[in-house]
Amino acid sequence: MRVHLCPPYPQGGCRLHALNENRTALPKPSAQVFAADVFFSFAVTFNGKTAHSAGAPWTGRSALDAVELMNVATNYLREHFYFTHRMHYVIVEGGEAPNVVPDRATVWYFVRDTDDRVVEDFKRVINCAKAAALATDTTYEIIPYSAIHQRYENEALARIIQENIKKVGYPKWTEEEIAFAKELQRSVGAKEVGLYDDAKIKPEPSGPPAVFTGGGSSDVAEVSVVVPMAGVSFPSSIPGAIGHHWSTVAVTGTSIAHKGLMAGAKVMATTAIELMTDRKKLEALKADFEAMKKEYPAVADYQSYLEIMFKEAGKPVAPPVGFLSEMMKKYRSKMAPFYLTPDWYEGPIVTQ
Repeated sequence: MRVHLCPPYPQGGCRLHALNENRTALPKPSAQVFAADVFFSFAVTFNGKTAHSAGAPWTGRSALDAVELMNVATNYLREHFYFTHRMHYVIVEGGEAPNVVPDRATVWYFVRDTDDRVVEDFKRVINCAKAAALATDTTYEIIPYSAIHQRYENEALARIIQENIKKVGYPKWTEEEIAFAKELQRSVGAKEVGLYDDAKIKPEPSGPPAVFTGGGSSDVAEVSVVVPMAGVSFPSSIPGAIGHHWSTVAVTGTSIAHKGLMAGAKVMATTAIELMTDRKKLEALKADFEAMKKEYPAVADYQSYLEIMFKEAGKPVAPPVGFLSEMMKKYRSKMAPFYLTPDWYEGPIVTQ
């Protein structure tokens, strides 16, 4: 069995485009019924007219002003969005010097919510961009990246996975691995609990929260709308490590991560064997999925959100080739000395 990485999992949305091309996407199976937000990732670039900020500012049209006005408008929207929403942005391009009116500026947005609200949220945010362009006499362009459905996990599959987690169990950790975990936990201010063992395995899969109040996103959710799916969280990180943070990255090249990956792969493999050899269990998965279709319109009548986002941008649907390439140019040479390459790997290694 091979376990494949899928980078960058939410922003690039590789599983989205695999589904669009009618290719098989392998979901990551789970003993937890996760709740996850719908996820719209896009940038808005404003174009104006440059000018000397002191000498003749009246001849300029500031793209940065447009970005700031858009952000002010979307922040006012927060009060009027439902409590399940999450919205975040970062200005990735805003000019080069204070004494030059910026003729180009870009803001990158994530808009998250539930399936029944996110499209309206997205359109209202785009209205803020339109208003900002009108107010500043600039033009705007939407740069679509990714759009992912809410996550719908299959309880019947999660229960099968849970039983296999009990059989496989946690890896056996060494004293050195536990000491490393505690030192990392101390560094980030987390409880120094070390690494978990079989005592942490629950008898039943964890259910979704009683009231969903928002959370993270993953493009694996798109698979869950098309086929029965559940996901497994591999024990390949350290309790207390922070997501999107050096503390998580620091674990990836260690024996802790490798042992966790192997344990997770065994759970996936044993689950696959069960489903291939026990038709009753397979039928239970299908029955759960059919019941889900009756409860959730997004599952019953699947439509890729990519079509909605790209239509709003006036562009054909396409994967974001070159996504974050400029950022990688900046950091790759600093990362390369720390790459760990297994003996069996014979492919290219990009270091520049």
